[in-house]
Amino acid sequence: MREYSIKILGLGTLLVLSTMLADWMSNKVVVPVDAYIGLVYLVLIFLSLRYYVSKASVSNPNQWVRRAMTSSMLRLLGVLTFLLITLLNRGKADLVFASAYCVYFLLFLLFEMSEKRSNLRPDSNNGPQKENA
Repeated sequence: MREYSIKILGLGTLLVLSTMLADWMSNKVVVPVDAYIGLVYLVLIFLSLRYYVSKASVSNPNQWVRRAMTSSMLRLLGVLTFLLITLLNRGKADLVFASAYCVYFLLFLLFEMSEKRSNLRPDSNNGPQKENA
């Protein structure tokens, strides 16, 4: 959990710095403050849901799968709720905020999928060799 926290905070910091640099370099496009708040929100939601899944007292693998699926649904619900509330509060559609927030979400989701994929991949060096393999 500690390694994941460091990686997700590093990714969030990298995205904040790259957004600030793009905002500073661009004369035509201004990144709203809501994009930075959304980025912090994404870091917090990904950390809290990872904590929800990893700190569970799981007696069988099916419970872990159920928790992982529940966390995926909660993540999507939380992300869409934040996006909807922010867009409704702004009064007008802000394409810069919406596109930045969606790109941030996709990058965090790719990071999460790569972490889960590496955790699910079996270690080929451990265990007995299969006869038919």
